[in-house]
Amino acid sequence: MHIYKVAPSLPISENMNQKFSENLVSAIKDALPDKTNVAIYLMDLLSLGKEAVYRRLRGTVSFDIEESALISRDLNISLDHIVGMKSEDKAIFNLNLIQKSDILDDYCRFIDNYIQTFRRLQLYSNSKCYSAYNVIPLSFYTQYDLISKFYWYKWLYQMEGFENTTQFSQFSFPTRVSDIHKSFIQESRFIDSSSFVLARNIFVSLARDVDFFSRLNLLTKAEVQQIKIELIDLLTNLESVAASGIWNGGKEVFFYLSNMNFESSYTYLECSDFELSILRVFSFGSIHSLKDQVCKVHKDWLDSLKRSSTLISRSGDVHRAEYFNEQKEAINTIL
Repeated sequence: MHIYKVAPSLPISENMNQKFSENLVSAIKDALPDKTNVAIYLMDLLSLGKEAVYRRLRGTVSFDIEESALISRDLNISLDHIVGMKSEDKAIFNLNLIQKSDILDDYCRFIDNYIQTFRRLQLYSNSKCYSAYNVIPLSFYTQYDLISKFYWYKWLYQMEGFENTTQFSQFSFPTRVSDIHKSFIQESRFIDSSSFVLARNIFVSLARDVDFFSRLNLLTKAEVQQIKIELIDLLTNLESVAASGIWNGGKEVFFYLSNMNFESSYTYLECSDFELSILRVFSFGSIHSLKDQVCKVHKDWLDSLKRSSTLISRSGDVHRAEYFNEQKEAINTIL
């Protein structure tokens, strides 16, 4: 969900309409890869005919509000920037938050925003992702059914509370979420190079959450053991990936263990054409920015976390083995 600063309603002159359309067309061209046909893109997105699109590109017809919103959402560009709010001391952010009143739709839109970004990155051969996580990231666990179900279950418990103490066994994991997770995994595989800075307790934290729900009698002992099996398998697979430095069919990956605590989870995506800063909030929500100054500060922060961390992919055999053994032993103790 995108939230923008909106100016008070004023009469809109023909010149203002024309200027808005010119700025919007310019922003579309900037956001799309160089070889993309803008007219064909707009025909597909807006379900308009060729002549209708060209009238908008020439400025003889203005984009209406719905068309502008569709373009803004699809290309992740901010309408306040289009109308001229370009002050250097103002950063432009898009909020991708999930409301209690529409949790399922909002969550799927949240994941779809990532999917659309990954698809855009596929057009480039130099895409990079830098991340720091204080929770297990989606890209690690979405292929594990019970872990995925548990994260969704836990999040709904926090958001809504289970007045009737719904048991984990009675909770149905939405098919839409499972399907969009599969799309997320598929599209994220095309990033050429990924770097992950991991907080040292992210796997143990999940084990403690599982134990908490078990003590609430919402998880059976058998379910706890099934989640534990998936969690141990996840660690085993990640250790193998870290040792090789390769994942997702040959893509480069680096794992770092943070030696300091950090407050949230951060992601920075870049290629030759654009960069994007993402800050995770409220578990599944996020704040996005394409603003150069925001992205620079974000990347500098991630670089500082990396400098204070220990590399455990490819090299760092001793540190890697010690870390994964410690995690498995702690999980066995807790669960």
